[in-house]
Amino acid sequence: MRLLLIANANIVFGKELQNELDVKGHDTYLLDFESLELRYKGEVDTCVSEKFSPYRKLPKVHMLFRMYFINQFLNSERFDVVNIHYSRWVYLFSLRALAKSRFVITFYGSDFYRASDGIKNLQKKIYERADSLSFTNALTKDAFIKYFQTFEEKSVVCRFGLKTLDYIDKNRDKTKPEIRSVLGYAQDKVIVTCGYNATQGQQHIQMIDALKKIDVKTLEKIQFIFPMTYGDMCYKEQVQSMLDKSNLNYMMLEKYLYEDDNAYVKLASDIMINILETDSFSGSMQEFLYAENYVITGSWLPYELFDKEGVVYAKVDSIDELGRALDVALERYQDKKVLQHNRDVIFKLSHWKNNINSWMQMYEKN
Repeated sequence: MRLLLIANANIVFGKELQNELDVKGHDTYLLDFESLELRYKGEVDTCVSEKFSPYRKLPKVHMLFRMYFINQFLNSERFDVVNIHYSRWVYLFSLRALAKSRFVITFYGSDFYRASDGIKNLQKKIYERADSLSFTNALTKDAFIKYFQTFEEKSVVCRFGLKTLDYIDKNRDKTKPEIRSVLGYAQDKVIVTCGYNATQGQQHIQMIDALKKIDVKTLEKIQFIFPMTYGDMCYKEQVQSMLDKSNLNYMMLEKYLYEDDNAYVKLASDIMINILETDSFSGSMQEFLYAENYVITGSWLPYELFDKEGVVYAKVDSIDELGRALDVALERYQDKKVLQHNRDVIFKLSHWKNNINSWMQMYEKN
């Protein structure tokens, strides 16, 4: 099958899906929506992006030129399936070219929830022409169907997998002391990882305030890890300054982590604190669960699916409760039965081995 994914190549979802489809033997192309570079079998073709480049930064009209060159490309090639990632009203200009193939729209969530009623109804024409509409979770799919009062027959749930789970599997036989030695972690402490990037939404400042109030004897058992490998560097400096003045034994990760190193951060850890202001379905939190961490998270975060699947973790109603939750976590972080159950749930929900078939079934339908 010859497939084209139109997606932002800087976001992992499209790239990982392309890789999984290639592994399954499909001929998969990825057209980067931003630059119009075409990625295929590890190579980058600039034939479309070079035409678009002079117009890319033109104010107001750059999107019209982008769609013009996308249409040109679609009309010059033949694909069995074209899968648009992220719903945009500008695809109204491409309906005729898209209709040449089986045409699928994949929603990321915000493209539905943040769209105004006017934009939603404008895009309805695109949804009517599409062969399938895919959603990353049932909640978004149901909200979409409820809003439009139609499209149920062509709407499906196709979840993205998490490639890091493969790297966790690859390195799971390594011991924690071995991995901690590579990362420079303390060997004689319980490792508690706090958040996963340098953004204010992670609430590190409030987190540190709460952690400083924990009993000294408890703090002596712990090394806190703060992954700050991407995000707001000014915010990272604020967190660094606050940590320097604290009584916490801590280490900050600053180098961006790939593949095995990213898996090591999860495997070396015992407990993970995830108290984001808002979230949909944290991939990083799932990776820590898969690496058999005991997780502390906010009760305000929409993790109903975890609850439905019986994932065991600690919830706090406010950050002030972090000390109490950490006491619970220190008692449970070595409970192999709980950790194995959580690992099994994440495998079912988010391993590519369990998710790629739903994408293929959608592409091959009719």
